[in-house]
Amino acid sequence: MAEGQSDLPKSIQGEQLEETGIVRASDEDVDLYVDRVSDEVLACRERGRHLFPTIRQAGIHFTEVDDEGLFVRRLTCTCCQLAVKVERWEGVRQRGRTRFHRVASNLEYRTGPDGQSYLAETGRGRMTPRQIGDSVASKALSGQTLAALRKAAKEAAREAAKEAGGAPGRKRASRATNEAD
Repeated sequence: MAEGQSDLPKSIQGEQLEETGIVRASDEDVDLYVDRVSDEVLACRERGRHLFPTIRQAGIHFTEVDDEGLFVRRLTCTCCQLAVKVERWEGVRQRGRTRFHRVASNLEYRTGPDGQSYLAETGRGRMTPRQIGDSVASKALSGQTLAALRKAAKEAAREAAKEAGGAPGRKRASRATNEAD
C-alpha cells in the first residue's frame, strides 16, 4: 500500500470487507438480479434455502461411487431446479446388517436451459435473503405512495377489528375487567 493511503476514507464496501471479509451487494445490483431471475429462484433466495426432497419422499438411490469408495447421491431442488445437493454416503457392515452414514454434503449449481443462473455475477458481492425480499417488496409496491399504503393498512386493521367483534382496544379492556371480577 502506498504511503498515506491508509488515511483516506473507505467506501462502505471497503469498510465491510475490512470488518467481515464479506462485501454485500448494492441495492442496485440486487434489483438487477431480481429483474432477471425466475420466481422460483427468487423463492429459494428469499427463503434462504432450497427445497430438497426427503429420503422418504424421493427414496435413496446412488448415482455413482467416488474415488474413495463412497456412494454418491444427487438431489435437485424441487423449487428452482438449479441447485443440486451432492451427498456422499458410507456403507458399513455391523453385526450382520449394513448401516449407512452420510459423510459429506455440498451444493452444486447448474445453469438453467434458458441460461439462468442461481448465483449472482462474480464481483457483485453477497446478496442476503433480506436484500432479495426487500427488492421484491419494493418492486411490488412501486408506484404507490406511502400515504396511500398507510391509509390502506389502517382500513385493513379496522376491517379486521370489525370481523373480530369490535374496536381493537375493546377486547383487551373487557378481558381486564373480567379478570378483576
